[in-house]
Amino acid sequence: MGLRMNDFSAHQVQRACPVCRHSAATPLHRNTLVPVAGIDLSYQVARCQKCGFHFADRLPATDSYQSYYSTLSKYDLQGPCSALDRQRVAAAVHLCGLRQLDSQARILDLGCGSGAFLAALRGAGWVNLTGLDPAPKAAAAAQHLYDLDCIKQGTIANAPEIVDLGQVDLLCLLAVLEHLPELYRDFSHLCSHLRPGAQLLIEVPALELFDADQGEPFGELSLEHIQYFSRASLHNLLGSLGLRLLQTEWLELPELGSGALFAWAEVPWVRVSNFVAESEHSASLVFDAYLQGSGKRMRAVLSKVPDHPFILYGAGSHSARLVPAMSADQQNNLLALFDANPNLQGQPWGRWQIQAPAALAAYPGVPLLLSSYRSERAMAATLRQQCGNPLLPLYMPAHEL
Repeated sequence: MGLRMNDFSAHQVQRACPVCRHSAATPLHRNTLVPVAGIDLSYQVARCQKCGFHFADRLPATDSYQSYYSTLSKYDLQGPCSALDRQRVAAAVHLCGLRQLDSQARILDLGCGSGAFLAALRGAGWVNLTGLDPAPKAAAAAQHLYDLDCIKQGTIANAPEIVDLGQVDLLCLLAVLEHLPELYRDFSHLCSHLRPGAQLLIEVPALELFDADQGEPFGELSLEHIQYFSRASLHNLLGSLGLRLLQTEWLELPELGSGALFAWAEVPWVRVSNFVAESEHSASLVFDAYLQGSGKRMRAVLSKVPDHPFILYGAGSHSARLVPAMSADQQNNLLALFDANPNLQGQPWGRWQIQAPAALAAYPGVPLLLSSYRSERAMAATLRQQCGNPLLPLYMPAHEL
């Protein structure tokens, strides 16, 4: 028997819309994911029937996400900033310059990872920098990579206990809001500690830039991304919390078939509530087309899965989506799973266990399926030096191996 679509029986009841709090949503897609370390982060994608916001419904308990980020995350183990992330960081720093942010401004980067953005801010002349991240090794990684000593461990929920938010001039939330299972509660609590006049710099994946024809199949529906923002829905979230949106910028990332939405907002002296009257109809069309196009691309990828025994390299979101979509025969041909993330090695992953690359020696000559869209070429380059197994790409032409 292959992995089956779960029925969410162990999951929470239907989630209220994180933007407008409406209780009725239309289900669009079941995102079934392989459990990692016993944590099943599968969910159902839904559209709010009131405001049109797209979000993940039927989530596991919040402590499942806390366990995932504190023990299994890759964010405190990454090396130097990738070319794609350098584009994102440069766009965020550029926006700080456009807004003429004072070089002495007290800046808090919440969800800072290993500190790439903070290092870029320091390089551009800002000096009063603090980072906060739930990953326990983030501070050490930032010290090693960028000689930063300003990062503390913490979450968005306990940030007010760790940092004096009333003294913060700019709160940065880059690639954070799309991750929060309790988005409205935690973001509202966070903002309630900011002083009037404080600024916010926010980055989220831009729904308007989800490409129906290019990119990773269902790549925006990762293990961790559970909110899908258009400009209108981000405006509505900020407005519902009394924040004023001042500026937005899009950054296209065509090599990923997606892009980022940056927003600059402020805590006004007089609370505002400015819900956008604009319909989310256009966002719905983009999202529906994205789901349809992803389904087509996923079928093409599944056609490349071998009909004979193979091993899989990569235990991230791509594999977590790919394996449940395989036929029972394809799953039975999957002998073993490997990943370079030491936080994952040794952990159960569905009915398999994640192994370290050094264990590849136990599978001489077995074809190795590369399971990543973003990192496929880097994986191939590394594995060519580590093992002699035949490499099977899902996206890059075989002649490029």
